[in-house]
Amino acid sequence: MILFKTTAHRVNYYKIDIFPTLFGDFLIQKEYGVADRGNPTNTIKEYANTNKEALLRLLDLAVDKKNLGYMRAA
Repeated sequence: MILFKTTAHRVNYYKIDIFPTLFGDFLIQKEYGVADRGNPTNTIKEYANTNKEALLRLLDLAVDKKNLGYMRAA
């Protein structure tokens, strides 16, 4: 899921991905930065035990970012 926030000077993005791991858990990778730049500002990794937990965490993050002004890309 990619979220964008436009300000007067730049376009920020927040990207959330979920990947299954070889050990049966799920990796939630959060990446954010400025859309014009090639590299992200930061990448944060977090783990969840089940797919349901990972999806609930993704939805929580999306709601939090929406409250900060981020909008989902079409």
